[in-house]
Amino acid sequence: MKKLDKKNKQFTIQKSPELGDFRYVQKKGIELRRQVNELHFKFGISKSEIARQKHVSRMFVIRWTEKPDMDVTEDKRGWPKKTSRKWGKETYRKVKKLHKKLSSDPKRYFFGATAIELAWKKKYPQDSCPPLRTLGRMLKDQNLITKRKGCRSKGAARYLCYPEYSIYHHICNGRLLEADFMGEKYIHGRSAPVNFLGYSFKIKPKLRHFKRIESQTSKEFIRYTKRFIKDFEKPPGVKVDNALAFRGSASGKRNISATMKYLLSEEIIPIFAVPRKPFSQASIEGNNSVFSRKFWNRTEFTSLEQVDEELEWFNDASLEYSQYWEDKKTGPKDKPSLRGFKPCIYFIRQVQDSAVSEDGQIDVLNESIQMPEEYINYFVLAHWDLSAEQLTVSIEKEQKLHNIKRVKFRINSDYKI
Repeated sequence: MKKLDKKNKQFTIQKSPELGDFRYVQKKGIELRRQVNELHFKFGISKSEIARQKHVSRMFVIRWTEKPDMDVTEDKRGWPKKTSRKWGKETYRKVKKLHKKLSSDPKRYFFGATAIELAWKKKYPQDSCPPLRTLGRMLKDQNLITKRKGCRSKGAARYLCYPEYSIYHHICNGRLLEADFMGEKYIHGRSAPVNFLGYSFKIKPKLRHFKRIESQTSKEFIRYTKRFIKDFEKPPGVKVDNALAFRGSASGKRNISATMKYLLSEEIIPIFAVPRKPFSQASIEGNNSVFSRKFWNRTEFTSLEQVDEELEWFNDASLEYSQYWEDKKTGPKDKPSLRGFKPCIYFIRQVQDSAVSEDGQIDVLNESIQMPEEYINYFVLAHWDLSAEQLTVSIEKEQKLHNIKRVKFRINSDYKI
């Protein structure tokens, strides 16, 4: 029924005994068409008001209010309802068969549209494969997937000048490796935690790779990063968080950690993510989520031997899923280095309120750097030139870095260039 809200001066459509509670009816369904028609001809509500209240287009309302006795079940698509225009029942059957094969194989961990597409091309190389969106719809129609809840992105990082473009393209020439320790895991019958180290490339050739390690220390990071470089590739830069295993001393200022020394010796630039901002490690954090959902939470492990065996399966499945080696062979050749290697370290920071003045500040290796007040809450990129022992703080605007401040930043005497 129609009711005037005097305060807001607008009509609201309320639940009617005759129409029922239609708030949850699927849009553009037959029942919705009938309700739109009745609201206009039986209750006299305007077409614009119906479109606003029912969250449909005005053209939809006009289409189903041509006359009071319209046939709202009419279907002019030209093919049977709930039937694909191009892909028939046989295609649905093949998709279901491929999904069953993948999901029943203990060495397979991915059963979504991308995995189905890869399996289709191997199983039916002569047949045209449906697009990814169509495969996803077919899986959903057959109740073979469960949609995960996702968080909404507000775009705040871009608004606050997060220097992603500069990190990927100016510093790392398009190949940035993210690495991170994962939270401690436990298995039945073992009191000691099980630790893992994850690696990720988020730009093609994409890659996710995981290793079980003894402890979350710089020694273990260096040990397995050497293996990673040998097995896959050496990146221009590695981005890590601010864990002590990566940055070193919890109190010493301007200290060069063992992790930094190793990366610099390999001519790899260490890059430190924003403290307490997981989105700045989005690629590896996302892969850690995949690791938990697809691997760790899938099996109740009882021994380290079982963990190692199945982790090898998972890494193999991940390589096949990401098509790392195929993209590596067929993709563009490695770009030439942007410049000769110069020993330096980068720190991504968000300017915070200063505790001692009205200005802002950032913390770099336990050293507080004062920043102009107008940059508070913005992201900046601090470049530590180890040869000149100088720290330059910049902000990214329109994909270019603009210097804000430059200060002397002497290296701890324990490290020599």
